Amino acid sequence: MAVLKKSLSLFLAWTIFLFSFPVTVHSQDRLAVAVMDLEGRGLSAMEAATLTDRLRSEMVNIGVFQVVERGQMEMLLEEQGFQQTGCTSAECAVEMGKMLGVQAMATGSIGKLGTMWTLDVRMFDVGTGEISKVSSRNFQGGVEGLLGLLKLVVKDLAGIPVEEEQPAAAEEPVAEAEQPKKKSGGFFKLLLLVAIGGGGYYAYSEGMLDELLGQDTGPGDLPMPPDPPTEPGSN
Repeated sequence: MAVLKKSLSLFLAWTIFLFSFPVTVHSQDRLAVAVMDLEGRGLSAMEAATLTDRLRSEMVNIGVFQVVERGQMEMLLEEQGFQQTGCTSAECAVEMGKMLGVQAMATGSIGKLGTMWTLDVRMFDVGTGEISKVSSRNFQGGVEGLLGLLKLVVKDLAGIPVEEEQPAAAEEPVAEAEQPKKKSGGFFKLLLLVAIGGGGYYAYSEGMLDELLGQDTGPGDLPMPPDPPTEPGSN
């Protein structure tokens, strides 16, 4: 009697599961998938469960997968006495998928390194036990930013190309053209003053010709010019 009651309950559960999907879902070739709870590393169990629910919703919205709802999963597994807690290996996921009658199982984890979040999701083929799809994404920011990252993960699992944003190329600074330095003609002008005689030397020594000679009036002593030539008969 107990066996008959358990079989009847299992039959009713599968009936509810099959007829809970719209007719349009069965008319299309969609992959039947069950999603295990994401393993949270660096966030609470409630946050991990919330992100898992969003992952299921995104997989439904993309129109490629037929996803088993969380409540139906728990009911079917409970009817068969399967403990989902601690089921993290690929073999356990495949075994769960066979019990649920799906084609693929999705499992993954969320981790954090410093300020960087990592999101890894794998999809197993229940028939072969092999990994059929993998998505690995990184995000830097608050935990709420993972909600948007799940959209990209689902596209990866569905095989839909994702256009990555290319960083803008950094503009190279334009080097300023070096202005040619003016060559000072002070030495030549100094020789000219020596040739002129003592009057030029007096003007030079008093700083009267600094502007004309282009000499810097800043700190620093200039070398003294040679003595002017002595005029004949001055001795």
